[in-house]
Amino acid sequence: MERIDRVTVPPPDEAATRAAREAGLGVYLRGFRARHGDGAQELRGRGRRCLPVLLLAAAGLALPALATRWAGPWLGIPLLLVPFGALGWFLWRAFRPPAPPALRPGEYVYLYERGLVCPGEAGEARAVPWRSVTAMHQDVTRTYVNGGYTGTHYAYRLLTDGRAGVTVGGFLNEEVVARPADSQIRELAQIVLDETVRRALQPAVTALEAGERVPFGEVALAGEGIALPSGTAPWERVRGCEWRGDGLVVVRTAGAGRWAREAKDIPDFPVFWTLVKELFPQAREFRR
Repeated sequence: MERIDRVTVPPPDEAATRAAREAGLGVYLRGFRARHGDGAQELRGRGRRCLPVLLLAAAGLALPALATRWAGPWLGIPLLLVPFGALGWFLWRAFRPPAPPALRPGEYVYLYERGLVCPGEAGEARAVPWRSVTAMHQDVTRTYVNGGYTGTHYAYRLLTDGRAGVTVGGFLNEEVVARPADSQIRELAQIVLDETVRRALQPAVTALEAGERVPFGEVALAGEGIALPSGTAPWERVRGCEWRGDGLVVVRTAGAGRWAREAKDIPDFPVFWTLVKELFPQAREFRR
């Protein structure tokens, strides 16, 4: 695996190394094939090859016919070899399997001891120290076509200053054997989740033990109950708490009604759900 990583993910350049050093990220560990920022780009170009093919095909028919009419069959028939030979060569070049392209800067992320570095398209690089992350939003969506699983989209938004931040993500079919060129987002995601829990879980537990509320966006958890936008309900009045397979988190209470939000909208969701299960053991999850 290490040999493959070194081949497909280029080593940190001067900009990445400088960004890591200035942010105090420590030693470089490895690179991951994973997108960041707005790295997704559509592959284009193959459709443009149709016009030259059509022009060559037209020339392949018209040129020999004109030559036969003006000079006779002795010139028209040999001329068939020129356009059709060129047409065959162009078709071979245009539609042969392309060589694996080199990764663009938006398609890989560097992992250091104390954070990430995301290289930019213009030769710059952005450092994301774990200590500067204030919240993480995760969005994991399984996709289906005609009832059949096709893959899973991963996106992890790391907020570092208010609403500013960076998103790392990728697409992966989890039901097939991973290939060297596949995204490594699942491995990187586990590191992001571990760092989120390490950063936020213990302070949340300490706050709960001190009798304080721990906010997660518009909802807050406390030892005595859950605070929803519609009101606060003691845990004994919570009738249900579910994390559904479609990503929706639903809380039903006897006094504050029903509250539902997508997991991706709840900051530091792994910490939130860990605490919910501890405070309300009846919580259930239905994950596909």
